[in-house]
Amino acid sequence: MALNVDREVEWLTTSILPEILKNGRLVDNYSESQLSTFKVGDIKIAVIGPEEAFMLTQCYRATVNFEYAGEEQQRKFVVKKTPEVPPEFYENAQFGDLFHNEVSFYTEILPLILKLSNGKFAAPKYYHSEIKPNSAWLILGDFSADGWSVTKDRYGLSLEHTRIAVKYLGMFHGFGYAIKHNQKDRFEQLTRQFRESRYANDVMNPEYALIGKTGLKRVAKATTTYYPEVDKEFIKKFQQTVWDYVGYGRQRVGPKEPLSILCHGDYLRNNVAYKYATDNNGTPLDIMMFDYQTMRLSSPMIDLSTFLANSVLADVRHKHFDSIFDDYCTALFESYTKHKEGQIPEFLSRENLLKEYIRFLPYSLSISASFLMMLVEPPTLTIAEMIALQKTEDEIIQEAMSQGGEIVDREIAHQMKEMFELSRLHNVQIDEDIDSSTWINSVEFE
Repeated sequence: MALNVDREVEWLTTSILPEILKNGRLVDNYSESQLSTFKVGDIKIAVIGPEEAFMLTQCYRATVNFEYAGEEQQRKFVVKKTPEVPPEFYENAQFGDLFHNEVSFYTEILPLILKLSNGKFAAPKYYHSEIKPNSAWLILGDFSADGWSVTKDRYGLSLEHTRIAVKYLGMFHGFGYAIKHNQKDRFEQLTRQFRESRYANDVMNPEYALIGKTGLKRVAKATTTYYPEVDKEFIKKFQQTVWDYVGYGRQRVGPKEPLSILCHGDYLRNNVAYKYATDNNGTPLDIMMFDYQTMRLSSPMIDLSTFLANSVLADVRHKHFDSIFDDYCTALFESYTKHKEGQIPEFLSRENLLKEYIRFLPYSLSISASFLMMLVEPPTLTIAEMIALQKTEDEIIQEAMSQGGEIVDREIAHQMKEMFELSRLHNVQIDEDIDSSTWINSVEFE
């Protein structure tokens, strides 16, 4: 269903903008005595479509002109709303939990980060939010107005983009560990607010479940085609480990001490923005995270593995892996020691972090097996339209086995090869700490 622009303009004009004005976030000099001077003028809306970023929510940019206290002003927003979907899909997608986590980040966690970092943490400005039983919305500043932008490439980021991204991630995680050790009670208070945003429901949407399981078969088939040297039993072990999306996911991402830390939870190209050099040569200078709906207390490798599997292709990730991983670790160590006196604890050594990364490779590959195809060959329909389409099982399977073509096949096969080689080299079992007894007998091999 296409966005009803007139309805959105009316909603912003009559309901949202007056509320943002009254909460003191629209103008710096708000006074109730000047409320009658507030007049909304022209509003321009531009939808953020799947060609820019695939997302479950409905997002658009809004440029708002208004008058307050006799002065003409303009603000640029990004409006994120839940799509109009059946209640059962709304609940299954956990939209309430997703929006709760993001609002908690902007209202509770971000102020602490800004305070401890002396304001040196780039983030979109928070304006307003509301969460209802079957709908939710969040209004932020449009960071593109400040020179930030997502990459034109939806996948296959360059080495320069990758290095900045992993250094930033290491800085963020190192800063988190420092807070955890310096302000343990405050850290626990903040992270207790997070809700499980992916694995709370025992049963997932049937279509998504079928896509996920088909993706695992596609990985096996592609690996056999392109890298027959990968042990067949290892491929089966991977499928057995991750076959149950909810069962595996809960175990793998659950917080385990001492590594658990504040994580983005969905760190990939769709959810980061870059600043570039002004000479138009495409050189990235800085990076900023956004979309904090999947924030969680987990292993830092949930973020690093997800990013490298879904936003970086093998020609960069595999070729430069050691130096990329060094960049991440160095940034984490420097950030930690900057905010916490003393030695780096042993559990944060490079070797321990690398072994943890390998443990998370089945997790990241299980995501890229069904999500990378959406980045390579984006759907042209909105989420609401996709739900209404009601494809047959055969259609779902055929699409999940072919969407994105050879690019996807070669990439997910190479990720399997990398996991196979790293697990043997560092003696890490990919099913370590995972109890698959409740689903192992139901696995369907390709």
